[in-house]
Amino acid sequence: MTAVEGSSRTSELARQDESALLDLLQELEKRHGFVPRQVSEEISRLVEVKLERLRRIQGKLDSTIRRDVQQHVAQWRNEEGNLIMILHAIQNQHGYVPREVAMELSRELGVKLARIYEVITFYHYFKLQPPGAHTVTVCNGTACYLKGSGELLNELRTQLGISEGQTTADRQFHLDVVRCIGCCGMAPAIVVDGRTCGHVKPSDIAGHVAAVKAKTGGAK
Repeated sequence: MTAVEGSSRTSELARQDESALLDLLQELEKRHGFVPRQVSEEISRLVEVKLERLRRIQGKLDSTIRRDVQQHVAQWRNEEGNLIMILHAIQNQHGYVPREVAMELSRELGVKLARIYEVITFYHYFKLQPPGAHTVTVCNGTACYLKGSGELLNELRTQLGISEGQTTADRQFHLDVVRCIGCCGMAPAIVVDGRTCGHVKPSDIAGHVAAVKAKTGGAK
């Protein structure tokens, strides 16, 4: 399970726990006209236990983030233009630049957070959101463009419900467009999870998306 999948699963479990708790409280209030003190005290105790566990976990996470950032900074500290190199290292590690990591980098370098975000948003390579588990890339080089890459892109927008540079809400698909993948003889071409697919027609797109969903058990 990837970090993104783990986060999504945790969020879903949290919503289920919250829903179950609210249902219980509503049932008790409906039955008694109020929530018995014994129940409210027990819920408060359980919530406090969970909060304490979360504090310990967050403390460990903060320490890990600080250590990783310090390692990246140490590697590039004396290099000209080191901020970009450090951001590259961070994105290679996480797949994007998490806000908490950017904040730690700001403290470590003594650089304003706004300056770090100026760099991140100026270069399209950097991402501020976790990437999708699966990436679909449309080649928009001259050969692919002339042979209909725009139609492929439009079909992918429709199939996935997102635009280029975006990730689906379930974090399963990320859609990208690049200038050229060097496979002009296969135009128009797309790349699905690193696999190049050539001579693609708009009618093929649904099959490619379905194939990825089937592999991950997400076919509907």
